Amino acid sequence: MPTMRSAFPRRAFTLVELLVVIAIIGVLVSMVVPAVQSARESARRTSCSNNIRELAQSVLQYENANSAFPAAAKVYKQNPSYTDGRYDPWREASAESPHVEEKGTSWILEVLPFMEESALANAWDRGTNVLGNAALAQQNIAMLYCPSRRAGIRADRGDQLNLVRSSWTGGGTDYGGCYGRVDGFENDDSSTNHRFTAMSDGTTTPASGGVEHKSGLLDGVFRAADQRPAALVRDGLSKSILLGELQRLRPLAGATGVDASIRRSFDGWAVGGVATLFVTATDPEDGRLNPGGMNNYFFESPGSDHVGGAFFAMADGSVHFVSEFVDAKDNASVFPLLGSIRDGSATSPDVAGY
Repeated sequence: MPTMRSAFPRRAFTLVELLVVIAIIGVLVSMVVPAVQSARESARRTSCSNNIRELAQSVLQYENANSAFPAAAKVYKQNPSYTDGRYDPWREASAESPHVEEKGTSWILEVLPFMEESALANAWDRGTNVLGNAALAQQNIAMLYCPSRRAGIRADRGDQLNLVRSSWTGGGTDYGGCYGRVDGFENDDSSTNHRFTAMSDGTTTPASGGVEHKSGLLDGVFRAADQRPAALVRDGLSKSILLGELQRLRPLAGATGVDASIRRSFDGWAVGGVATLFVTATDPEDGRLNPGGMNNYFFESPGSDHVGGAFFAMADGSVHFVSEFVDAKDNASVFPLLGSIRDGSATSPDVAGY
């Protein structure tokens, strides 16, 4: 019996039709993928903003309970090796056999109870330094990581090389406290410890301006080893930066001396000094090398992995996104002034390109 054939024979795709379909799918993918990535980054930015808001609220709760903001670090300047009057929190934090007064810990350790981390705070041995509390100092605190950058220490990016020990696997932070519009840290091309000053000596920032640290016109909310009451924030809590995002830098391959040190960040929420502090200064003169602004590859300055700027919390707890194009041309411009607490300026976040 003969086979019946359909009046409508099957027709396969031609090569041209297949290519057209593939091209259409490619166009759709090229439209959808950026939208998905943009949505994800928007969510990450929101999470980062929430992190820094919660951290700021923790600091403000500490201030309310103690009538002062926490000191920038627990450090011991009286050590005979500190002949120049500088504090050396990194040395103290990482010393194998520290002096009884050497701790090298940060302000973050002090506010842990207000971050719902009381168990961690209570377990900390106050009789020794950060290295002596290695197991605790390596604990990751989710609030302290910007999701646009990382969720923890990234071994493939060398993050561990910025920690107290390169064998450590956690304990980083992407947020720090504002130390003012001051030349706060040594470039330390020999030791790379980035020692820092108490802001009470006679040095000046910037060199050409003749403004002395001891004048108070450069001070930030955080002070080296002293607690500072909110009443000293005379420019207004809403006009003074409290916290912000940090750059996390590694030296370029082959860099040596100061070229290596100015591109090296320290890391670790438990460590005092540049690991948990930043400055808003613009101070490129006389070897100080700080070009100002953010994301500038200079270890003292703030920065982020967000496109276009970084999040900052003011001393009233409000959070703002500051444009990386904010005016930072000199140490009396908008961004530096936002970092100091009693310069008499009326500078506010509204003019910072948020």
